[in-house]
Parts: sequence; structure tokens; C-alpha cells
Amino acid sequence: MSAPVAISLHSVSRFETGAGNPILNAVSAEFKKGQLIALVGADGAGKTTLMRVMAGLLKPQEGSVQFFGRELYTQELNQLQTLCGYMPQQFGLYTDLSVGENLTLYADLFGLSDIERKNRFEQLLKMTGLSAFTDRPAGKLSGGMKQKLGLACALLNRPQILLLDEPTVGVDPLSRKELWTILKDSVKSGDMTIVVATTYMDEASLCDDVVIIENGEVVLHDSPEAIARLAQGLCFNLLVPRGEKMRELQALLLDDIEEVLDAVPQAGKIRLLLKEASDREAIEKKYAVRLDLA
Repeated sequence: MSAPVAISLHSVSRFETGAGNPILNAVSAEFKKGQLIALVGADGAGKTTLMRVMAGLLKPQEGSVQFFGRELYTQELNQLQTLCGYMPQQFGLYTDLSVGENLTLYADLFGLSDIERKNRFEQLLKMTGLSAFTDRPAGKLSGGMKQKLGLACALLNRPQILLLDEPTVGVDPLSRKELWTILKDSVKSGDMTIVVATTYMDEASLCDDVVIIENGEVVLHDSPEAIARLAQGLCFNLLVPRGEKMRELQALLLDDIEEVLDAVPQAGKIRLLLKEASDREAIEKKYAVRLDLA
């Protein structure tokens, strides 16, 4: 039996104020219950705007959003928002409060009972590996630990839908791996649907479903395996020239939207996904680099 649809997007559009240029252009997609979904795109592709629309924070100017078949932007908005946890890029942790105090604050906001919050705190602290740090101020946590605390706060009220906007940006590789282990474990029961916005195709490969967004439009929506097959012959490894800074070169490549779909640092190299195989020569010439087929 097929899983029910948790999130439905129907021709969702948002436009720039004044100019009228589309930030989101007729975005349509369906995400099933119990799936881990990657929303992939470069900076400025429209990921954050779409996440805010799905979180009930930014009403679409055209189109509609449904949670489990119910229209989100109606009189039911507040009720439906309780089904959803949202962790933006800059999650609202209180740096002068301890880990435990941050959890208590969010438990108060969610209206959790004393018994329920005690059980949830224990579960989430164990899951995120923060049990030994409950008295540490959030401002003194590492980047990875802050993201884990933000995730724990977003999960406190047991949401059926969880939206995470680039949760691994600025996170060390080990914490990044641990965060993804938590996400994969969270969908195993089949009760939660998680949508993760990311710029990294290697993170997308860990998901059940992948949506690639470019200039506010869905350009591809399929399984990671199907997308990998489509990408055969379009993936290249770039050895960073001596004296070049990897992150700066990656940023330049990601800005090269005419030819580059994705650029991910990987073991001293940058893994490139090009739009066309014929773009290889142009990239090599433009950046004075050599690309090897991945």
C-alpha cells in the first residue's frame, strides 16, 4: 500500500516586491509520509523561500500548499502549523541560556506537560549526544552541537513534518555525519516526513527523494538513483590548483549557473556536476583547471 501524501505543492509562486520577477515559479511536487526528501539548489535558487512557504510563514502569491490533503493557508493555518517543525538557517537559540534552559523555553512555547517534557528531553538529549552538556551555555557549543540542539528543539512536539534549511552549513564533517544519521533514524518508523534544503548532492544521495530547484523552478524530481543515472558523464573531479583556496573556487563555480549545477568539496578535490558534457572544455579554459571524469 502506497504511503499517503504528506505535503502537496500546487503551482506555488512568489514574486520580488516591485520588480515582479519570480522567486518561485509554479513549483509543484508531492512528498510522501515517512520519506526523507532533499531540496537541492545553489544559493539563491529559491530553497529558503520554498521552505518558509511550507512552514506557513510566507503565503504563496499563486498556488497552494496542503498538509495531508488539507489547505495550509486557511483558517486552519495555526492548527496545521502544529504538525510541522521548522529549523531555519539561523535557528533561534538563546546563547546565554544553557542547553537545558533552551529546551525548557521551547517546551513552554509548545505547551508540553511536565511529564511529557521530561520524557522528550531524555530522548532528544540521548539522540543528539547532548546529555552531558545540559548545563553548558548554548553560545559555548561547537557549530555541530548548536545544530543538534536546534534540531532537538524543533523535534520537541513530535512534528509529523520537519523542515530543515541547510542544517549542515558550517558544521564539521563528523557532526555532519552524525546529523544525517539522526535524520535517517527519525524517518525509520514511517511517521515523520523530513525535507532538508541543501547545496550538496552527496547529502541528497542519502535521501529517498530528491528535488532539484534552479531559479525558482523544479528542474528535476526523482530518486537519488535515477538522478545519478542521469548524471553519468556529467560528473567531474577538479583538483584544486596549488595556491587556490578550495572554498573560494567552489563559490565561483556555484555562481557559474550557465554551466555548473553543483560543486562539492570532496577529499581535496571539488566534485562538479555540469549541465552538459560539452561544458567541460569551457570550465577548464575559464578557470585554468583540469577536469577528470568522476
